[in-house]
Amino acid sequence: MTELRLLHLTYAGMGRQTARVDFDPRLTIVYGASDTGKSFVTESIDYMLGARKLNLIPEAEGYSQILLGIALPDASVITLMRAPQSGRVSIFEEDIRDLVYRSPDLVLSAQHSPRTTKNLSRYLMERIGLDGSLLATNDSGGTKLAGFRDLLHLCLISETRMVSKVSPVLRTSGTSGQTAHKSAFKLLLTGAGEQPSPSRLNQAQRRVHKGKISLLDDLILGLQRQLSSREANQSQLQQQLRRLLEHQEDRAESLRDVTRRHTQAASDRATLSVALARYAQRLAETDDLLGRFELLRAQYESDLARLGMVSEAGSLLGYFRSGPCVFCGAEPHHQQAGHDAMETTALHQAVTAESTKTRTLLADLLLTIDDLRSQREYVAGDQAVQAALAEQADAEITRIEREELTPLQDEVTEVMATRSRLEKELGLHARIEELEDVRAQLVSEEAQPGGQPSRGIPPATLTGFDRTVERTLDAWRVRREEEVAYDQYTAELYVGDRSRSGHGKGMRAVLHAAFTTALADYCLEQRRSHPGFIVLDSPLVTFREPGVREADLRQSVPQHFYRHLLNAFRGQAIVVENTDPPSDILDQAQVYMFSREAHGQRFGFFPLTSSSSPTQYSDTAASATPPAYWR
Repeated sequence: MTELRLLHLTYAGMGRQTARVDFDPRLTIVYGASDTGKSFVTESIDYMLGARKLNLIPEAEGYSQILLGIALPDASVITLMRAPQSGRVSIFEEDIRDLVYRSPDLVLSAQHSPRTTKNLSRYLMERIGLDGSLLATNDSGGTKLAGFRDLLHLCLISETRMVSKVSPVLRTSGTSGQTAHKSAFKLLLTGAGEQPSPSRLNQAQRRVHKGKISLLDDLILGLQRQLSSREANQSQLQQQLRRLLEHQEDRAESLRDVTRRHTQAASDRATLSVALARYAQRLAETDDLLGRFELLRAQYESDLARLGMVSEAGSLLGYFRSGPCVFCGAEPHHQQAGHDAMETTALHQAVTAESTKTRTLLADLLLTIDDLRSQREYVAGDQAVQAALAEQADAEITRIEREELTPLQDEVTEVMATRSRLEKELGLHARIEELEDVRAQLVSEEAQPGGQPSRGIPPATLTGFDRTVERTLDAWRVRREEEVAYDQYTAELYVGDRSRSGHGKGMRAVLHAAFTTALADYCLEQRRSHPGFIVLDSPLVTFREPGVREADLRQSVPQHFYRHLLNAFRGQAIVVENTDPPSDILDQAQVYMFSREAHGQRFGFFPLTSSSSPTQYSDTAASATPPAYWR
């Protein structure tokens, strides 16, 4: 076996919930609503296998590692790890499905280079047995070393390329590189690359190469001048960044702990402030009552004093003069014997009664005043305790801010600045390495032999491939009345006299999917080297079979398309579609539905939020444990 198998695509980030899809060894289907990240799966696989850049979607913010698990032909398992917008790929010789901190077993450049084997392209080409194969670059016999990207466009088809009028063999509609694209297709079909010959580039070509190399040298020199740590190489910078990330995580955890304690101390201080306000209110109310009661007490004491005076004066008034009674006002002729004594006695009794009542009220008032003073002392004591606690809380808050929080914040700021510097340095190194790879390729092409034009694909091989495409279309129940043929000179696929580009976009997509599937099937059947997997993005969404009602469409081509990939296709298929697959396929393949609804089967490729609960982002493939068929 020389083919690869994709195991999983995982996005991981510090403080982020892992986002992952696991791939079935036979058929994986990702379908559902638009704008949920389905095509992002295709783009991410392409990026992990050597694409220069990845257009990140907003939901990917905060994810720092992209992991792609691969089963190699020797049955071993590796995990590719690449950061977004990075030119390096780390290789771990185990299946990893979560954020990884340890050092990789191998670090490779993401870009192909013929001058070194330390790049992902050469690594994968060696695994599938095609490293060292040459591709034709022109009709004069020029050749170049084949890279994995030269083959990937024949098995990973984006939504745009699926409906494009450009031939399935070619990457773009431009004339540049068409010879190499055709040669890559020939390499897979025949299993043999081009043969080197002794001649070199002509004088005009060497002058052009020399100018390009000179320009690249200037660009590389300019980038090298921007490096601030020239004494540290790329590997050392990566080690520093790894240690810094570990230290940053430790400091972040400490900062979270200090922030949590600071928040708790502030909350406790706020509770004490509320309690102190309540005590102050109670003391104010008590002082107000005591003031009022003191006034009442003074009034009672004044009344008693006046009553005493009245009692004393009453006993004397009748003895100092004669005339009308000072008590009742009776004239002397109306007064009886002993009249003064009688009136004096009555006044004394009235005064005594009033004094007794007033003393009773005063006694009760004094008890109340004593009780209020006791309560005030108790409240004042509690207030003093709470005030002391508030002072301690203020001191603790100040200590945490001065001794822990501020130093940690300063340290985290410094760590972030250092991380930014290291990442910038690594970015410069990666860019320098990319330019050096391009420079080395130009140097290699200048020294690369040429001479004899590339030979075509043998007719028997081409016929066998054409029949495989026909069998694929027949298995999908795609109506056709004429034979299928591939023209190796125009790189066009024909159905009868009509080229693929002459069909509508629905038929173009189906023919492109059939071409890709048949190529993989033919290579695996003939035991020729092939990546072993195909990724088809939107092969059916624009297709509608003539004469078939839309209600019956699901029972025709799509149903047979999925059944063929599941039961007859020899490789691994990953299909990204908008429409629902047939119900009988759901239980047999690895199926993901992206619904863009919080309560759907799965919201999208990324969780709804970083703190979503498992019920919001659940499916059978979301487990961190590899599927049983890989163990």
